[in-house]
Amino acid sequence: MSAFRQILFAMIVFVLVPPAIVRGSNDTAAYVGGSVKSIPLNLIGTLDVNERGELRFDYGTATYKLPCTQITSTAITQDETKHILRKIPVPSLLPGRKKETLTVNYKDAAGISGTLNFELSASQASTLLEIIAIKKATPDTAASGQSGSDWWGDKYWKTTRNRTDWEGGANPASQTAQTLPSANK
Repeated sequence: MSAFRQILFAMIVFVLVPPAIVRGSNDTAAYVGGSVKSIPLNLIGTLDVNERGELRFDYGTATYKLPCTQITSTAITQDETKHILRKIPVPSLLPGRKKETLTVNYKDAAGISGTLNFELSASQASTLLEIIAIKKATPDTAASGQSGSDWWGDKYWKTTRNRTDWEGGANPASQTAQTLPSANK
């Protein structure tokens, strides 16, 4: 009989644990309002910031992308707590499931201001807020347009990006090479 109990217990564990794990992973976000008309209200999807510095909201088969460089400000507002008889606040039984609203203000390429409001978990909102701040603060090296004189190796090696310095004689190493043959004559 004990083998039957072990099998029964194992089956119950395998049946009950996966739904609990699925409920625990709350990485979804709901678009609750804003100035973007292409996203329907109260639509649920995933919200993240990719390595190219774009805020991405994936919903269904569509994706809304917003470059972090166009974001002007972000803020987190907490949802109102529920009250009994409009006086007594009800504590949340599951603190990890507390919802907050992430507000993203942006100015698009045409200069028009807009707003995105997403409702998501508190931990996800604070993480996204930090990531957006980091992506806004760190400029992309390809977009910053570094000139050839910014790199330390340009005075030692001839490359295509510093060709004008070598041909124009602006580099000290090229100047010494040009003056040596004339001094020997």
